[in-house]
Formats: sequence, C-alpha cells, structure tokens
Amino acid sequence: MISVIAILTGTLLIIISSTASLLNRKRFNEICKLYKAKYGSLPDAVLLFENVNSLYVKGAYGIKVQFIYMPLLWNSSSPLTKNDDKDFIRGLPKRLIRPFYVEIYFGAASILFFIIGGLLMLAIEHGWV
Repeated sequence: MISVIAILTGTLLIIISSTASLLNRKRFNEICKLYKAKYGSLPDAVLLFENVNSLYVKGAYGIKVQFIYMPLLWNSSSPLTKNDDKDFIRGLPKRLIRPFYVEIYFGAASILFFIIGGLLMLAIEHGWV
C-alpha cells in the first residue's frame, strides 16, 4: 500500500511539474528576450529547439531551458552557451526565476517518490519486508 501511495505521489508531483513548465513558457520567452538584449543571441541549442513542440520531441524542453537551470541550480554557466551568463541568469527578477525553481524541485521530488515506490515494490516482491 505504501508503494502505491509513493507512486501516486510521484505521479501527482510530475503533473504539478508539467503544469509549471507549461506556465513557465511565458517567463521563458521573457528571459530569452532579456538574454538576446544582453548577449546578442540565444545559445545555439535553444535556437535549435526554440519552436519545437516538446510534447513530440523528448528532451527538447530540457535542452531549451538548460541555460536557465544550470546557473540557478549549480551556479555555473550552461555548457550550451559560450557566454559567462550565470550572474545574469541568477540576477534576473525573482518573479521570473522562482517558478523555474518550483518546476525543477517538483520534478526532482517526483523522481524520488518513483524510486521509493519502485524499491518498495521490489522489496515486497522479494520478501525483504
């Protein structure tokens, strides 16, 4: 029963993270405009996947927003860009970057709950519990 609850919690969290990513599209576009104004153009990978529907191309959304996530989470510039832009991204208004933190943390929490649920099911199947 606990493993089912963990899987359902993981599913709920991934739905919340996906909803946050849909809501972050407007903020992503605003960050892109600010980035273009500062550095002249977006990173090549962002340009490649800029108009790609991420529902059809797996990983496109993750690649597009990596230049935002890397400075926020790891305090380093993305390997996709040649610019030293970590201070620029981290210095953006909180209203723009806070929702990206929410999205990534809910996504990470969902993965954690899926792993816990899977390990619990494995433990029950093998009689370790």
